[in-house]
Amino acid sequence: MTNADGDFSLSVSQGDVLTFSFIGFERQIFVAAEVPKVVKLMPFEQALDEVTVHPVNELDIVRQVIKNLKTDFSKNKRARQGYFLRALLKNDEDSYLIESILSAKSSVNLREEELLSARRGQNQEGDDSRMNLQFTNLQRVMEIGPSAFANSYWLKAIKPLHSLSTTKKYYKVDVEKLSGSNGERLYRITFSMNDKHRPQWQEESLADRRHIVGTAYVDAEKLRLFRFDGMVENAYQRVDFIRMPTDIRFRLTYNYSHGYASVSNLSFEGGNDRMRYRGILFDIPNDSLLTVQPKAVGSNILSAADDAGFDSTLWSRLDIVKRTAEEERVASDFYRTKR
Repeated sequence: MTNADGDFSLSVSQGDVLTFSFIGFERQIFVAAEVPKVVKLMPFEQALDEVTVHPVNELDIVRQVIKNLKTDFSKNKRARQGYFLRALLKNDEDSYLIESILSAKSSVNLREEELLSARRGQNQEGDDSRMNLQFTNLQRVMEIGPSAFANSYWLKAIKPLHSLSTTKKYYKVDVEKLSGSNGERLYRITFSMNDKHRPQWQEESLADRRHIVGTAYVDAEKLRLFRFDGMVENAYQRVDFIRMPTDIRFRLTYNYSHGYASVSNLSFEGGNDRMRYRGILFDIPNDSLLTVQPKAVGSNILSAADDAGFDSTLWSRLDIVKRTAEEERVASDFYRTKR
């Protein structure tokens, strides 16, 4: 994981061997003393099979991916995972930062978040801020995904991997086979809206329905979803009591070490003319979470952060992703925040 600027910081010995990897990219391996200032990963190449037995059936692949996600959810809907969250909110005058350790139900998409510890700061003192954060429901953005279950906020959104009937009706599907030099095989599946439905958005109840487009990276052998790079179109969010159009972009990856699609990490950004935001979230070992009384997140994650309070014993091993310079400036006011 890196921060929003692509920066990272590691404490290692000079002789340690470091492996840099990301889904859909070739690995790079360096001795620590020889790591370049900028590490560049090359994307997988499109695979060209020497013999084509039969063409790829795009909908058969999508059908099995959806089936696997539904199975993972149904069998693991109560599973919870620990996470670290950092999010920056800003407008033309103010910036606001929240960092939190939380737990959430984690199969396929996040939900029912509970804060264990949090700290937050802003670049102006309390009431002097011009940014109204009464309706800051960042946790709804955290619950995003190409298939979102048991989630009222995204229930009516049109999602590419929620059901095959939805995919067939609303999306154009393009499948490419990718290969890595170490024998990895992925399907890159691109979902774009079917143009025949676009003229109807303003004529039907669909006018208020968010819809998600993007690209899925899928294990070509087991047809499990590894990564989804997405964008939410036709979205609205409330800022300063006003419902405003917004854009939301996100990258979501999954961890299968527990045998099911558990949200591993998420980066997101979005906003409108009144407020912009960006954030990162990544999983942490459950055994790193001490026994504390969690605070359920209601309609405003910042209020829940105040209720949870800051417990320094939870942070010693978990504050591991370097802040950007902008985030560092806002973080300097953490301890001035009113409680």
